[in-house]
Amino acid sequence: MPLRHEPPSLRKAAMTVIGENFEPLCYGASPEEVAAMIDNEEYLAVKGPFVDMPPLLVEEMSDELKHLTHLRRHHLHLLTTPRVACWSLHGVADQRAGLDFLASRCKNLKHLNLSYLRHINPNVLSSLLPSFTTIVTLNLRMTLTVDQLLAQIGRHCPVLRELNLFGTPITDRGLVQLCISAEGRRQCQRLQKLVVADTCVSVSGAAVVLQSLPNLTDFDFDHIFEAADLVEQWDRVLEARLLTPAGVRLSEQPVAPPDLLQLRALTSNAEFVSMDWVDSAVKMCPFTTSVTISGSWLPSEVLYKFMVLENLTALSLTNGEGLTLDFQEGVLPLLSACGERLQNLILASFTEIDIAGIGRTCPGLLNLALSAIGHFDPINSVNPAWFSRLNALEVWCDTSQAHAPVHEQVVSPCLLRQLLVSRNIKNLLFTACGTLTDRLFAEIWRDNPMKKLSHLTLDHCHGVSPQLVHQVLDAENELTMLRLWSCCQIHKNHNAEFSKRICSENMNMYLEWFAYND
Repeated sequence: MPLRHEPPSLRKAAMTVIGENFEPLCYGASPEEVAAMIDNEEYLAVKGPFVDMPPLLVEEMSDELKHLTHLRRHHLHLLTTPRVACWSLHGVADQRAGLDFLASRCKNLKHLNLSYLRHINPNVLSSLLPSFTTIVTLNLRMTLTVDQLLAQIGRHCPVLRELNLFGTPITDRGLVQLCISAEGRRQCQRLQKLVVADTCVSVSGAAVVLQSLPNLTDFDFDHIFEAADLVEQWDRVLEARLLTPAGVRLSEQPVAPPDLLQLRALTSNAEFVSMDWVDSAVKMCPFTTSVTISGSWLPSEVLYKFMVLENLTALSLTNGEGLTLDFQEGVLPLLSACGERLQNLILASFTEIDIAGIGRTCPGLLNLALSAIGHFDPINSVNPAWFSRLNALEVWCDTSQAHAPVHEQVVSPCLLRQLLVSRNIKNLLFTACGTLTDRLFAEIWRDNPMKKLSHLTLDHCHGVSPQLVHQVLDAENELTMLRLWSCCQIHKNHNAEFSKRICSENMNMYLEWFAYND
């Protein structure tokens, strides 16, 4: 049966009690008396019990307290000890006070998470950055980070290794100033991971990043082929064209382009990608482990260029509107060359796919997702050696065909049996798989009970009934998430029935149900 709720550990229970009685235990006063101490700032004279505790314990105490209440000044005063190395401003009521305490006290701070705090003025952060010289990871996702702040980060955070700028209003100018000082000196040379998705950064800014940061391994930029091509063509003229608009002085000595880039992922969602750009990226990024191509008009032959990537373990291919990538002509030859090492495979918007070909060429596949496939080549029997190591499987079909008869379904019963042979399956998602019925599930479970199953999502699967859900709840597994979306046989009263059972049997499970209304 699914996992059950368990009593908290003694450590967690003790932290909960401390949090619920924080004022009398830590200040020796009632909440009302502590409120008065805050008004006259007498609370700052209290040393508290956390000063000599290991930093990890203090950080866990902070997280537990956030589950009970928002952290206020009297909490922050005691919890921001000099030894604290990791802090998130989520769940903090007085965030300016929290930042001030961190800047003045936590001289060993290495990990700071400010994500989604859009009301924090970037000028405030700029003024505090000189105190955060030990920062190793900085998360500014969806904040109001601007170019001027990036210049301060480059100047004051020399050991920074991870920086998340997702969804911030930064531009190329900010990235240039992050990597290169106004005097032309390279900065942030230890940076290994940089996220700039959903920003105004262009290929020019990305090229400066790749040319300037020798240790960068993870760069979340979705026009990486063109950026790598610019780096390969780097010369004094190009350097002047890219750096001068950002107010950055050229280096006194010409800076040669790197022979190789340390990037581990190549990602592109550009509609147009030149074959020469792909050549440059493959040549300069031999350590690549992941390739993602989405929405381009590239011909199938371009996939042959990735055959030389000896470390490739993840491949994601989504056809563009022209459906120019063909499975037999492009994907299968690539899988034949690299499939032995492949662990993750995503294929979307293909007219035809040969499941047997994937099974033969990718024996070690752990995660497989198939979406919007027009036709699967039929298989007549199940090969137990194919897909035997899968941990996660997602099959997305067209919801408009969800009610089609079984013989018209894109996914056949035999194909589902083949995909579900692994006893290591943990995550399953099926969308509009009309082939999936109570009977087929029961037959599959007889051969493979899926005892490690933890996440199950059934979306527009009209062949499954409430009885199947009860069978899942009866089965021996590790289920912690069950999502039932728009399945026409599962109604609101059934959802109430499942919820009641989960509660009465103490199951540690998240249940999500959406009504069918198509």
